[in-house]
Amino acid sequence: MPTGSGKSLLYQLPAAIGRGLVVVASPLIALMRDQLRGLETSGLAAAALHSGQSGDEAAGALDGVASGRVRLLYAAPERLTQDGTVEMLRRAGVKLFAVDEAHCVSQWGHEFRPEYRALGDVARRIGAPPVLAVTAAAGPRTRADIAASLFARAPKIFVRSFARPNLALAFREKRGGLGQIAAVLRRHGGESGIVYCNSRRRTDETARDLARLGFDARAYHAGLDAVARGENQDAFFSRKGAAMVATIAFGMGVDKPDVRFVLHADLPNSIEGYYQEIGRAGRDGLPAEALALFDRHDLAARLASPPVRGGDLVAEAEYERRKAMAGLCVAPGCRFRALLAEFGEASEPCGRCDHCRGGPLAWGRRLGALALGWRAAAESRLLRLGDNGPDEEPAAAPADEPAEFLPDTAPAAPLRVGDERLLRKLEEARLRLARERGVAPRRIASEALLRALAEARPRSPADPAILRSGLPSADAAAFLRVIAKSREEEA
Repeated sequence: MPTGSGKSLLYQLPAAIGRGLVVVASPLIALMRDQLRGLETSGLAAAALHSGQSGDEAAGALDGVASGRVRLLYAAPERLTQDGTVEMLRRAGVKLFAVDEAHCVSQWGHEFRPEYRALGDVARRIGAPPVLAVTAAAGPRTRADIAASLFARAPKIFVRSFARPNLALAFREKRGGLGQIAAVLRRHGGESGIVYCNSRRRTDETARDLARLGFDARAYHAGLDAVARGENQDAFFSRKGAAMVATIAFGMGVDKPDVRFVLHADLPNSIEGYYQEIGRAGRDGLPAEALALFDRHDLAARLASPPVRGGDLVAEAEYERRKAMAGLCVAPGCRFRALLAEFGEASEPCGRCDHCRGGPLAWGRRLGALALGWRAAAESRLLRLGDNGPDEEPAAAPADEPAEFLPDTAPAAPLRVGDERLLRKLEEARLRLARERGVAPRRIASEALLRALAEARPRSPADPAILRSGLPSADAAAFLRVIAKSREEEA
C-alpha cells in the first residue's frame, strides 16, 4: 500500500484488540520512536528493543514483555536474531509477527538489509505465529522474494494501486543546479518541501546556499549530531514554508501532511526508492509536485554498466535498479504510467505529469525525452564497446604491482554488498575519465585494480593500496574522491 495509507494499523489494531503479543521488525530507530510517540495517547502498551536504548530502557521493555503488560513490541532485526530474544519471545507466545518495510528482505528491493533475510527463520523459532509483511515500495519481483523469504507457505498477497492522483511528476536535465532548485522553492513560496541529495556534503552545501538566498532551508543526514537533527526536524514539522534538504536518512516515518513538493537534486538509485520518496508529498490528498533532476552522462553510465557475472544477485539487482531509473528519465510517454508499469500495474495516462500537460505542446517534451534516450543509449553502447571490445587490451600493469592487483583466472571471492556498490561507482568514474580522454576504460584501470580498491578503500595518496596501484596522481585522486564519497554516504 502507498506511503501514508495506514499500513501500521494492520499490526497495531490486532495488538489493541487481541489477546497476546504482537512483534514488529522495524529497520530504523527513528521509525520505532515515531511509532511509539504516535501510540502514547492510545492506551496501547508498546515498547521497543534497539541499540539506541539505555540499559534501563531495554530492561523495562523486556520486563513488560515477560509480564504480559506490553502488547506491541518493536525490535530491530539484529536484536530479533539473538538467541536470548528468540527464547524470550517463544516463552511470551507471539500471536502475530509483522515485518515493516518488508522490501528490505529482498535483494531486488531498493534498501536490501542482509539481516532481514533471517526473519523467516526467527518466525519459525519463536513458534511460527502468523506473519504479516508490509511495504509501500515493492514491485512484482520484490514481492515474490518477500513471499519466498518470510513465509513457510504461500501467503495471501494484497496490493493496493500505486497511483497517486494528486502527484504531478516531472523530470529535467540538470542545467544550472542551484538555480533550478531555487526556482522550485520560489514557486512554492510559503509551502513546505523536501530536497533530496545523494551525499552529506552536497546536502550541507545545498542547504547552506539556499539559506543564503533567503529560504528557510535545513539540512538532515546521519552525520549531524542528534541535537541538530532533532532541531531541524522540529523546525520542518512546525513551520510553514520550511524546506528540508536531506539524504535518504530522512524518510521512513515522515508524516507531515502538507509537503507540497519533493525535489531530487540527484537522481535516485532505484524506482522503488524514488516512489517511496515522492510519496512523502501530498499526504493530505491535495496537489503536490515531484521533480527529479538528472545528468545525461550519468544516464549513459547507468545504461553502460554491464550486468554482474558470477551469480551475484545483489550486484545484479543494483545494476537493474539503476538502469530502470535511467529509463524512467527518458520515457517518452506518461511518467506515472511508466512508473506504475514497474510495479506491475497497468494504467491510463495520468494527465498531470510533464508529458501529459500542455496538450499538443507536450509532444515537444516527449520527443525531446525520446531523443535524449537515444543519445544516452548510443553513448552507453560506445562506452561498453570501448570497455569490452575485442581489439582492446587491458592497460599494462606496473612491473612492481603485486599479484593481488593483477587479473586472476581463478574466480574471485564475492564482494560484500557495500564493496560491490563502491565497485560500480568506481567503474562509473573510470568511464567518465575514459570518455574525457577518448580511450577505452581498461586503459584507465583494469577490473582487477578497481576491485582491489573497492575492497581496500584507501583514504589518501599515501595509502599502500594507492602506492602499489601505479595509478597516475590525477586518476588516483579521482578514485579517492569516489571512495571518500561512498564512505560518507554509508556512514
